[in-house]
Amino acid sequence: MKHDAKEFKKYPEIMNKEQMRIACHISKQTALYLLQFNLIPHTCTGKKTRCYAIKKSDVIAFMNDREVNPEKYIAPKNWYKYGSEMVRPYKIRIHPPCAKDEKKLRRYYESKLAALPDVMDVAAAVDFTGYNRRTVCQWIRVGKLKALALLQKYMIPKCYLIDWLCSDDYNNTNRKSRRHIDMLWEAQKWRDGR
Repeated sequence: MKHDAKEFKKYPEIMNKEQMRIACHISKQTALYLLQFNLIPHTCTGKKTRCYAIKKSDVIAFMNDREVNPEKYIAPKNWYKYGSEMVRPYKIRIHPPCAKDEKKLRRYYESKLAALPDVMDVAAAVDFTGYNRRTVCQWIRVGKLKALALLQKYMIPKCYLIDWLCSDDYNNTNRKSRRHIDMLWEAQKWRDGR
């Protein structure tokens, strides 16, 4: 369905998820899928509710592209069973197959971390992995991620972080962060290209 220019005039330049959903004539679950899988460009404000800010131009571009490539925007079968007790939201996410070649995975992470300093703080690890601060500190406390304790602060050498990122324990995590999943897909493409 192509967008109606007259109808779109009533919406602001920066829309929230509900406005985008109504303008596109899609369900709340479909809107959530499109945003969580970055099929519509947006910014996340960090709020607990109304956290999506979507440009009107991006919504129009999505509607035009959906006319041409509808299969690109079809949600997986299990997506709409979110309310079922049998399906949990973290199981719905599409995961790439686990890496078989640890050397190539290590080279991928080395290239991704090349611009960062050799020793980083927890905030940099949080930013890179997409997990929250509590999770990263928990990995350090239980000894999964090696780190140095300096002045009541954890410092993580890059080589230790790469060891953790390449470990089976890290990559077999059930509730992967969005950034973790994105990097696994990117690593798979990177490996296939080499």
